[in-house]
Amino acid sequence: MKLTLTNLHPSLRPPRNSWRRLILQMAGLIRDSGERFSGELPGELSVAWLDDPGMAAANWRHLRHRGPTDILTFDYGGGRAEILISLDTAREHARRYRQTLGRELTLYLAHGILHLAGVGDKTPSQRRRMRREEKWLIQHLKPRG
Repeated sequence: MKLTLTNLHPSLRPPRNSWRRLILQMAGLIRDSGERFSGELPGELSVAWLDDPGMAAANWRHLRHRGPTDILTFDYGGGRAEILISLDTAREHARRYRQTLGRELTLYLAHGILHLAGVGDKTPSQRRRMRREEKWLIQHLKPRG
């Protein structure tokens, strides 16, 4: 998988190399899971870290939803996809749920990659499956070093 990480946040700087390893590890776990997932991961994935104003603009531009959100995932077809993550929202959610920012971002990345692997979250049963698969994926990660 060709992976591009871009930080568009004006002040927060997630460490690039550890996230790159984590994302590639998640993709490998999904690929090696047999028929567990129906979707095929893209050959090219772009992950962008945004602030809340940038995420709100993307949310409006792509979905016509007002305000920021935590994560947006787009499969553009042709083997290309993009995950947008708001570092501001992640930081706020980490505080609210008493998690580290790293754990919150790991959850968001798992969520986005699972969307690309064919896991939905529109219905209650899809959301339950998404939560189960997020837990499975995160539990099978090797610690970041």
